[in-house]
Amino acid sequence: MTSMKPGGEDALASYLGVVGPLMERAGAKLISRHEVSGNLSESELPQFVSLTAYPGTEAIQLVFANQNYLALKQVRQDAFSRYDVCVLN
Repeated sequence: MTSMKPGGEDALASYLGVVGPLMERAGAKLISRHEVSGNLSESELPQFVSLTAYPGTEAIQLVFANQNYLALKQVRQDAFSRYDVCVLN
């Protein structure tokens, strides 16, 4: 679940340039990406919800424990006002 930070386009491009290849090597597949169009509750919602399938827990670790991903902390902060990653059963 993400929301883009205004003016964060360059940071997003940097983020995708690192994360895209990591996901590809891990065998991850983007299933769908949806823009949130309405709020039926009083909570603050993300701008986008993306669903990504990984072949297993090891593949998730190949992305999120990778040093290149971990080095993106400031880039993520510059690109996103909200950046939440969840693992679903």
